[in-house]
This record gives sequence, C-alpha cells and structure tokens, in this order.
Amino acid sequence: MNYMVILLSFLGSFGLFIFGISLLSSALQKTAGKKMKNILGSVSKSRFRGVLFGAGVTALIQSSTATTVMAVGFVNAGIISLPQIVGIIMGANVGSTVTSWLVASMEWSKFLKPDAIGAICAATGALILLFSKKKKVKNIGEVIVGFGVLFLGLSQMPSALKPLAELDAVSQFFTTMGSNPVLGILAGILVTAIIQSSAASIGILQSMAFTGMVPWNAAVYIILGQNIGTCLTAILSSVGTSRNAHATSYIHLIYNIIGASVFCVLAVIFFAFIDPAFAGHPITSTNISMLHTGYNIAALLILYPFGQLILKIAEKMADFGKQASLTVITDLPELDESILETPAFALENSCNSIYKLMDYIRTNLVLGVDILLNKEHKKIDAYWAGMQDLDKVNDKISEFLKKLYNENLTKEDIILVTSYINILISLKRISNRTKGFAKLAEEMPDSDLEIFYTDIDKLTQIYEMTLDCYDNMVKAFKSHDINVIAQTMQNADAVDYMREEYKSTQLLLTSSGGYSVETGIIFSEAARHMARIAHNIKSIAESIVNGDPLEENEIDKYMEIERRR
Repeated sequence: MNYMVILLSFLGSFGLFIFGISLLSSALQKTAGKKMKNILGSVSKSRFRGVLFGAGVTALIQSSTATTVMAVGFVNAGIISLPQIVGIIMGANVGSTVTSWLVASMEWSKFLKPDAIGAICAATGALILLFSKKKKVKNIGEVIVGFGVLFLGLSQMPSALKPLAELDAVSQFFTTMGSNPVLGILAGILVTAIIQSSAASIGILQSMAFTGMVPWNAAVYIILGQNIGTCLTAILSSVGTSRNAHATSYIHLIYNIIGASVFCVLAVIFFAFIDPAFAGHPITSTNISMLHTGYNIAALLILYPFGQLILKIAEKMADFGKQASLTVITDLPELDESILETPAFALENSCNSIYKLMDYIRTNLVLGVDILLNKEHKKIDAYWAGMQDLDKVNDKISEFLKKLYNENLTKEDIILVTSYINILISLKRISNRTKGFAKLAEEMPDSDLEIFYTDIDKLTQIYEMTLDCYDNMVKAFKSHDINVIAQTMQNADAVDYMREEYKSTQLLLTSSGGYSVETGIIFSEAARHMARIAHNIKSIAESIVNGDPLEENEIDKYMEIERRR
C-alpha cells in the first residue's frame, strides 16, 4: 500500500473542500453584508429570531465557526449586544448540520452526484468571474465557484480514504474510540481544533464512514468532541478584545460542553446497558448526518430555556481576573479588523466608535471650560489624562478607517469612509482646542479674579451656545436629519457672531482699566477657542452631508498632518 499516494490524495481533496468553504464564506459575507446588518436589527426583538438568524447564516456560509467568530466581532464592535448573541450561537450549531447533508448526498443522490454539481458550479462561477465587470455579479460568481470547489473536494475524499479501511490499525483506532468515550471526545476536539472547522472534520468522518470503517459508538463520541473543538477558533478570535467579546466565546464553549456532557452520558448508558451489540455496527454517512442534526436540535430544545443562565456564567468567566477600567479606550467599542471584509459591519463599528468618542470629547470640553471659568485646578490632572486617551482613540479609529478604505468598497461606502475620516480630523481639532482652556486657566492672574467673575456671564453665553451647537452636531451624526444639521450650522454662525460682539466689548473694558491687558488677552483667546470649535463643528456637519471621495495619498497626507499637530 502506497501511503504517500493516499496522503497526497487526501490532502488534495481535503484542501479543495476547505478552500471551497472559505471562498463560499467570504463571498457570501461580501454579497449579503448589508442585508445581514438590516436583519441584525430584528434579532434584538427575541432570542428565537436570533436562533433563526444563526441557523440561516451558518447554513449559507457552511461554518458555525465563522458565524461564531462573526458574532464575537459584532459584540466586540458594539453592533449587537451580549444578550442578543445567545440565540445566534444556539442557531449556528443547528445550521452547521447542512454541510453534513451535502456530504451524505453522495450516498443517495441519483439525479446529480457531487462531482457533477461541483464541475457545473465551478465552470459557471468561473465564466461569471471572467466576463462580468459588475462587482455584485462577481461576488455571486465567487459564491458559485465556492460551492463548486466544495463539492469537488467532497467527491474525492471518500476514494482517497478507501484504502485505509483495509488496515487493522485504523479498525483498532475506532474500536478504542468507541470503547472509551473520553478518548473519542478528545479525538473530535483535537481534529476540529487543528483544522478549525467542525464542518470539515464532520466531512472527514463521513468520508471514512463511506468505507464502512467507523462504528456507531466511535462516531457518537467523536461528533460530541467536534462540537466542543469548534469553540477554539472563537476563543482565539476574542483574545485582546473586549469583555463582552470574551463572554461571547464563553457562551459558545459553555453551550457545547453542557450539550456534549448530557448526550455523552445518555450514549454511554445506551451502548453499555440498552444495546451493546449496536455499538459496533458500521455507521453510514447519512446516519452521521441524522445523528449530527438530531443531537444539535435536541441540545437546542433542552438548553434554550437556560439561555439567560448560560449568559450569566459566561459573564462571570469574562470578569474573572479582570479589574474594572474607567479609561476611554476600554469603554469604546473595539475596532475589530476581522470584519473589515464585510464593509457594512465595519462602517457600523466605526460609526459606533466615533459616536462614543464624541461623547468623551464633550466631557473633556465641559471639564476644560469648568477649569477656566471656575478656576478648578484640582481637575486639571484628570483633564490631561483624558486628553491622552482621546488622542489615542482618534488615531486608532483613523487607522481602522484607512484599512477599510483599502478594501473593495462601493462608491457609497467610499464616500461614507471619507466622511468619517474628515469628521475625525475635525474632532481632533476640537479636542486640541479644549486644551487651550486648561492652559489659559493656569495663566490667569489671581489679582484679576474678582473682575473676572463680573465678566464671566458673557463668556458663559458663548460657551453655552457652543455646547448646544456640539450637541446638535452629535444628534445630526446619528440621525442624519437635515433639520438638525441646518440648526447645527446656524448655531455655529451664532457663536462666531457672539465672539465678534464680545471681542468689541471686551476691548473697551480692557482699555478702560477694567482688568489687565494680560487678562484681556486670555478672555479673548477663550472666546476665540470657542469660535474655532464651532467652526470645526460646522465642518463636521458639512462632512455628514457631503463626503467627497479622497485618493489614498490624500488620506495619508491628512493623517500625517494631524499627527504633527
């Protein structure tokens, strides 16, 4: 027996199978990204809808691992909340059974065999990719090619593994796996963890079942282990992410461990006491599909009522060993680069991060003015600490958007990304302007403090109008309401007018000896900072309405300018 030929034949067919799944998954994410984003809005209404979403998406992209990793990304990005994710993960396990039925079709399909389906799909998809110039049509072509390559790999794996059925060592291996549940489960975990795809590991098991070498008891324990092994990829994807993203991966792990434990006990009882002879009977590929589907549906029905309890346990695990942090960076949604290939979700991620950044900039603006107007020097350390965090976050979002800009985007997405970059530039300028208030407070002479308070009302009026302008800008960013945008621009113009009016009266007060020239300059600078902040707010309002695409070198230029400021 030529083992090298067997190995190369298996690796070649398995490589086609894995590549088909990967191509199909990425193409479907690009094709259906925006539609999935809209569907996610309805998922929040009930856990049952989450189950349907998880099952549907997994059935399409042929990978519960990919669905769970996407779920980790969604939670990490703030696109969906943690309680909403429980149903999606439960549904993903059910949706993963579709692949096993595709493999099983090789046993009973008479109309079209997988090798015929694979050839037709691969050829059709390739023609679409070659002759179509439209991006959407090309994405559909990739989906069809993915299906084709997947089926071609499936059709070749059984014949590649068939010679192994004659080996006593292989027979002994499955006998050992069936007689020792722990070893069977560990084998399933190990194989699935290595190839990072439960669909692929199930496909290998079914391909072996075609040769009659897999007994029932070994298949049951290996399948239970495969469901646990698929959790590893989600856990790895959550490393270095938010607490909620960690909790999401733990939900997946807890759900699968509990389900596997319950059914392992039932299987041991059945094979040991109810029907020991049945345990050694060869299992067919279709039997594996039925077993895999039945197990995942039963686990869903049993554990669905305990979704909230699983969530609480996962949250406790995510909190273990971690200290609460009040920094801006940890409070903001994480920018998950794993969703860059799905622009609809990446843009939503960016939008949520910018919105949260706006809230923190407002907090620092209020703190900076409070330090100046009320001489609150005790707060100055907290102010500067917040400023350092804000600069880091702004740069982080900007770099994320730059990477997104280099993805394959539609014209509308390019305009939106450019708009967000322009908004971040203006936000950084606003943030830098707030630094002026803290610096001016340190320069204010104590001798002019009493007269300063007689003039504070006029400066406060400008500040309140500036703050109102900022709040309207934030509302406009979230709602894109044209009336709110118009009001923001009117408020910005009003701040500029009030500043000019204040400058005239303030010059008269300084010249008449009301306070020193130095203090007059400080007051004038404070009003100027507010006017410039209003000007930048107006720029943001304009960016919301009009986002003109930038060339990549222009984006780099803007980034470099802002870093030097």
